[in-house]
Amino acid sequence: MNTLLLMRLVIAHPIDFYFEIQNPRRIFWHQGFVLIALAFAIRMLSILMTGYAFETREPYEISWFYELVYILVPWLVYCIANWAVSAIMEGEGKFKEIFVGSAFALVPFILFSLPVTLLTNILSLEEADIVHTLTNLLFIWCGWLILIKIKILHDFELGKMLWIAVLTVISMAIVLFVGILLFGLINQFVSFVTDIFKEVRLRS
Repeated sequence: MNTLLLMRLVIAHPIDFYFEIQNPRRIFWHQGFVLIALAFAIRMLSILMTGYAFETREPYEISWFYELVYILVPWLVYCIANWAVSAIMEGEGKFKEIFVGSAFALVPFILFSLPVTLLTNILSLEEADIVHTLTNLLFIWCGWLILIKIKILHDFELGKMLWIAVLTVISMAIVLFVGILLFGLINQFVSFVTDIFKEVRLRS
């Protein structure tokens, strides 16, 4: 089943979709990367096509690198955290299913984010609540697909599904905190070594 058919299935019949991808021949690793690339492209297009009245940043404040990091890092951290927590709690989902299934949970954002953005070109700021409400509904839709994924792939009951979701969020926070801490330490170490190297060169 190709990616477009699976995108239609996750929108129209999400429960059937997550049962379907438990068959290892239905999904492929590259589909996860393709969907994340699409989400990034849609995000950049949305930024470029946002109406003037709704813009909150100057063009020089927009970085494609940081926009990619804002999408890619949380997705990867979520996949790792959810797989680790679910494995400890005897979940049945495989990492490939979590990896690809989580990317497909972004399909509502990929398909409908741009039309919502285009509304900013015809609505006034007094009608901004419409845009904010539609944007929030898209994120809620994506979150709901994530919860369905956890329940079906790991075969959890409702209560355990919610508990795993909470533990996954806590695990993500820990992973991100440790990652930022390590990044800061490595950055300081590199600066320290660089300063020593410059000092040696000046004295030689």
